[in-house]
Amino acid sequence: MSSYDVALVLDAGTLNQGMAQLYANAQAKQKLFQGVQDVGQMGITSVNWSIDAVPQFVLAPPTLTQWNDKNTFVPSGQTKPKDPTDQMFQVQLASVSTTFNMQSGPPSPLTFSFTLFAQVTVSNNQIQLGSVAVLPINPTGATEFMLQVICGIVYTKVQALLQGYQIPPSITVEGQSFTPPVMTVTGAHLVLASNLVANGTPDISGVQWPQQALGVLVGRKLLTALVAQYSGAIVQKMDAAQVNASDSNWTGSYSLDGGISNASIAVASTLPNINITATFAATASVGVSWWLVPAACALEAASNLLP
Repeated sequence: MSSYDVALVLDAGTLNQGMAQLYANAQAKQKLFQGVQDVGQMGITSVNWSIDAVPQFVLAPPTLTQWNDKNTFVPSGQTKPKDPTDQMFQVQLASVSTTFNMQSGPPSPLTFSFTLFAQVTVSNNQIQLGSVAVLPINPTGATEFMLQVICGIVYTKVQALLQGYQIPPSITVEGQSFTPPVMTVTGAHLVLASNLVANGTPDISGVQWPQQALGVLVGRKLLTALVAQYSGAIVQKMDAAQVNASDSNWTGSYSLDGGISNASIAVASTLPNINITATFAATASVGVSWWLVPAACALEAASNLLP
């Protein structure tokens, strides 16, 4: 039986929103989505490349057919796992324009599309998204070496874009400590789930996640801890007659942090419901500064959604 105390659930649209806003920024587009790569091998001096459309997240692991395709590329020195895992997802690049500049003869323009296979991991209590392999889709007109060159570029550049996403390993709640998260990509969602430390490693096998863009789900054990933690403040506010008797939506708010900015948690009068609002953010390095891509989201966690 599944068991978790708090889970962060993201859909592809949430991740795509951050990528689209990044792509729309002229400075970011110039630095992160196009460039020139020196080659100096096999008669190719350099290659100009450009990602022509916003990369799109697909929150599903690669199929075995994709994974075992003879063109699936992994950089030299790295090993592709035998099979895809449920921590993997895909990033689709519909069009990548290239011009291969030749040592002799005219430049060779080619356009490609790719599916990049990536995964979510946790390291030093930080969530990391990273490239694993890249598959060119229906490559024509390119030599095997040209494919290796452009696959290597796509692998590296999308890796840099993925590393710009700042995702908290858990929602931080004052006074509560959580286990490192377990992670899965399932049902078109990326899910990170943790337990209160006293409850050990969470189990999220077989959980049916709500079909919402970005959500925080809070389990009953954490609800109980929160209500106990803040019951004094709730009673004090109610005793101070700060509640309109006709208003059943009174809430008392308490601070959250931990990588989702502008977050607050509110214990509603219809306990033990909890309402959470937050801002999810992706960041990317542009020159020497950080450019923030906010995607405002309204989150709700209520006990009737939970296992």
